[in-house]
Amino acid sequence: MFTEIFYEQNDVINQSWKRCQEIGLSQTDPIENSILTGKALRQLIKENELLIKHATTVINSLPSSYCSKLVVVIVDRNGTIIHKVGQLDASGSTDYLSIGSNWSEENKGTNAMGLAISAKVPIITHADHHFYVKNQFLTCAASPIYSPDGELIGAVNISARKELFHPFIISLTNIMATSIQNGLLFDQASHEKVITIKELEAITSFSTVPLLSLDDDKRIIRANQSARQLLGEDCIGKEFHHTSGYKTKVISDSFQKQSRLVMAFHKAPKQTTKDKKLYTITDIIGSCPKMNEVRKKVKKAALTDFPIIIYGESGTGKELIAQSLHTSGLREDQPFIAVNCSAIPETLIESELFGYEKGAFTGANREGVVGKFEAANDGTIFLDEIGDMPLKAQAVLLRVLQEKAVTRVGGVKPIPINTRVIAATHKNLRKEIEAGRFREDLYYRLKGIVMTIPPLRERSDLIELSNYLIKKLDSPSLHLSSEAKEKLLSYHWPGNVRELNSILMQASFLVEGNEILAKDLDFETEYERTESYSEDEATLTSLVHSEKEVIKRTLDYVSWNISRAASILKISRNTLYLKIKNIIYSNKKTKTSLS
Repeated sequence: MFTEIFYEQNDVINQSWKRCQEIGLSQTDPIENSILTGKALRQLIKENELLIKHATTVINSLPSSYCSKLVVVIVDRNGTIIHKVGQLDASGSTDYLSIGSNWSEENKGTNAMGLAISAKVPIITHADHHFYVKNQFLTCAASPIYSPDGELIGAVNISARKELFHPFIISLTNIMATSIQNGLLFDQASHEKVITIKELEAITSFSTVPLLSLDDDKRIIRANQSARQLLGEDCIGKEFHHTSGYKTKVISDSFQKQSRLVMAFHKAPKQTTKDKKLYTITDIIGSCPKMNEVRKKVKKAALTDFPIIIYGESGTGKELIAQSLHTSGLREDQPFIAVNCSAIPETLIESELFGYEKGAFTGANREGVVGKFEAANDGTIFLDEIGDMPLKAQAVLLRVLQEKAVTRVGGVKPIPINTRVIAATHKNLRKEIEAGRFREDLYYRLKGIVMTIPPLRERSDLIELSNYLIKKLDSPSLHLSSEAKEKLLSYHWPGNVRELNSILMQASFLVEGNEILAKDLDFETEYERTESYSEDEATLTSLVHSEKEVIKRTLDYVSWNISRAASILKISRNTLYLKIKNIIYSNKKTKTSLS
C-alpha cells in the first residue's frame, strides 16, 4: 500500500538517499543536533516575523483535537525551525523538532521539510523513507512556502508517530502553505496601497512637470507624459541615474517595509541679492579619497530625511557639509537655520531654540519671539557644536525630537514642526556619554547617518585645495613656489581649512609679484620663535615659554573658549585664567603680547 502511495515521490526520496551517502552520512550515526540559540535565534525570528505571523494564524485555525498528537513546524529557507506548535506523543521524543534546530538534508538526512526546501516540492517521508534510523519512527509531510515575488522563503511541516499516518496529511500542508502565501500576498497588497496613496499625495503638485516613480532598484515604474517625452516612450523599466534637476521625495509605508522614490523635474529658484547664498555639493573641493567618500555620502544622504551627525575638528568645514546636504535635498527651497550650541548662554538656550511668548520673562520682547526650530520648519536646522549643549537643554531637545513639536517658553500650546536635524561636533559623543556630559537617548535620536570630515593634516590634496582658495581670493595670477608648497605641507594645521584660508589671504596681501614665497606664509607660531630674548633669558624661560605656546595654540584652536581650552589642557577654568594673567604680566615685562 505504501509503495503505491509514495510511487510518484520515490524518485525524489531515492535521489536524497544517494546524496546523503555521497556526503558520507551513515544511517546509524548520531544525528547532527546543533541548535541555534540566543541572539542569533532572535535575529532569525525577527527576519521571518511576517512568515511566522501568517503561519500562526493558519495553524491556530486547525482543530485543537486534530493537533493534539501532531507537531506543526515552520522552517526558514535554510531549514531552521522558527516556529513550532504541538508535541510528539512519545516518551523521549521531546528533543525532536526543537526551535532553532536545522532540518536540512545535510544535517538530518532525508526528511520531509529538508526535501521540501531542496527539491521545492510537497513531499511525504514515512517511516523508513527517513535516512537516519532514529527518525524512522516518524511520518512527516511538508510543503514549500513562497513569497509574493515567487521566492522560496521556507516550508510548513507536519510530523507525527508513523502509526498515525494518513495520506491526507500532504493535502493539509499544501492548504496551509497556500493560506500562508495568500496572507503574505494580502499584506503586500495593503502596503502597496498605502505606498500608492502616499505617492499620489506627493505628486499632486507636480502634474504638469516631468514626473517619475522609481522602485528600490532605481528602475522607472511610472512616468507621466511629460517625463516620457523627455526620456522616451520606452523609459518604463529602465534604470534612472540622473538626479540633477529633479526634486526627490522618498515615501514608505507605516511599517517601513516598502519604499518608493518620487522624482519631479524642477527649475531651481533664482537667487535674489537679499538671499544668503548657501554652499552646495560643488563647493566640497578636493580629490583626497577621504573627501571623495564624504562627498559620496552627502549625495546619498541628501535624498533622505534621516538625522545626521557630522564629526570634525574646528575649521574642517562642518557647516559646508551641512549646507550642502540641505541644498542637495528635498528641502532646498526651505529655510536653513544654523545654531552654535556652544555660543548660547545656558539660561537663554531654550528661548533661542524654541522661542518665547510675550511677557514670558522680564525683558522679553512684547510680541514674543519665534525660536530657531520654528524658523526652520519644513527646512533644516543645523545644531553646530552639539557636544557643548548643557544637559538641561539636551532634555528639552530630546522631547522636541520625540514629539515633533515645540512649546515656546511661557506658552502651553505645542507647535508642530517638520524639521530635518543635522548636528555637528568636534567631540567624541560616545566619550561624552561615558563622562555623563551627553544624554545617550538624545545621541541615538540624532544618530541616523554619521559623517566624519578628515582634518587638513590627514588630507592628500592640500596643495590642490590651496590653489583653489588662492583663486577664490580674486588673484588668478598668483601661484605657490616650490618652497611655499613644502612649507604648507610641513605644517600641522591646528586650525585646518579655516587657518589655511587665513594664511593664504595674508600671503596674497604680502606677496610682491605673482609668486607666493615661503617667507610670505606667515604662521602665527613663528612670532614666538623670533622673539628678541637674550640667550640667557631664553634658557631660563624655556619651560615657561613652552607652556605659553601650548596655552596660546589651544586658545587659538578653540577661538578663546575658556571652558573648551581648560578641558583640552586638563586644568580648571580658574587655573587657566590664572596662567593667562601670569602670561600677560610676564609679557608686559618683556614687551610682548599673548596674541
